[in-house]
Amino acid sequence: MKVAVEKYRKPDGYATHYWSVIVDGELLAVTLYRKGAVAVARAITNSNQDPHVTTLQDSAEPYTAPRKLSAGVATYRTR
Repeated sequence: MKVAVEKYRKPDGYATHYWSVIVDGELLAVTLYRKGAVAVARAITNSNQDPHVTTLQDSAEPYTAPRKLSAGVATYRTR
């Protein structure tokens, strides 16, 4: 599978400021930022090297109880 991140061009050839993710010659996604296009490409190739990005997986326990608030944590009420 060949994945490429490049500047997006409209079908009429007009260059835009968007970025595209191309998989095997077909357009997969168009993003506003290059960093987003790289993240999409990394997610589909499953080569997550960034320690701050996590890959979402199904939880073994679908229901988890909310954490108890500890001292020093602000809570906000909305109407």
